[in-house]
Amino acid sequence: MKKIILLFLTATLVSFSASPIKISKYDKRMGTVTYNPNDVIVVYAKEGYFTMIEFDEDEEVVVGDTGFNEGWTIKHSGNTAWIMAKPYMSSVAEVEGEGGLVNKKMVIPPNPKDWATNLFIRTDKRVYIGDLRLSSSRANYKIKIKYPNKYFKQKQEKYKEVQRKKEIKHIKKELDRVKVPRNWDYYKKVNKGSEDIAPNYVYDDGKFTHFGFDRTKKMPAIFLREDDKEFSINSHTRRVGKYYVKTVHKTGKLFFLRSGKKLVGVLNGGYGKNPDLAYENTNNPRVKREIR
Repeated sequence: MKKIILLFLTATLVSFSASPIKISKYDKRMGTVTYNPNDVIVVYAKEGYFTMIEFDEDEEVVVGDTGFNEGWTIKHSGNTAWIMAKPYMSSVAEVEGEGGLVNKKMVIPPNPKDWATNLFIRTDKRVYIGDLRLSSSRANYKIKIKYPNKYFKQKQEKYKEVQRKKEIKHIKKELDRVKVPRNWDYYKKVNKGSEDIAPNYVYDDGKFTHFGFDRTKKMPAIFLREDDKEFSINSHTRRVGKYYVKTVHKTGKLFFLRSGKKLVGVLNGGYGKNPDLAYENTNNPRVKREIR
């Protein structure tokens, strides 16, 4: 029976885990903690000092509360909350006076034993649960919450963007081997949920407009918008490096890319501005380029 009880107590102790605060190498009063919705954050405070908790930059604190509101105060603004221990007034107690026992209220100062409680903070994106501990020897002046999944994703997206720019630079270099003027002044507006049909790049050579898509994208239908009407255009597709390029046999000021309910608008910022964008031009003035 003792063995069973011991195993039960061990399991109970293990189940009460908490997200550890990583202390700054510059100052032990500053630290970071990795967000885990299934773990409790242990916050150490010191009487007379506040502790600041900084959440994700794009979230806002909505409400903060503790299990002992008389002994703690929580203020918040934007993505930051400030927590501080405070004394409180006790209920009426009988104390010895000149005329005997009298009723009197007493101020109870914060103490580590009685001020331990739990912490609840809700933002517009997440819920945070913590343990509040009052200590005379240690305190967290600032705790910054880190979000590994989000920043790992941002790092991946940044890497992809760098690779995309390198690929586009390579494509431009390859295209520039043929001396044809090109217009890269294009802008796109991507409707929500339509990212997978948005082109990675767009350019025209004065005659045709070329839309480049990487392998993760779906090839949409492309329409020319003129006089408040949409027109389908002849096109062909080819492989250029890591991209599939859909070439429509026309230039224009505004194109719509569609796939089901998905929609991307592409605006030609250089439309009609460069008279040298003549597709028929070549290095030899006596030779004209002709599509057959």
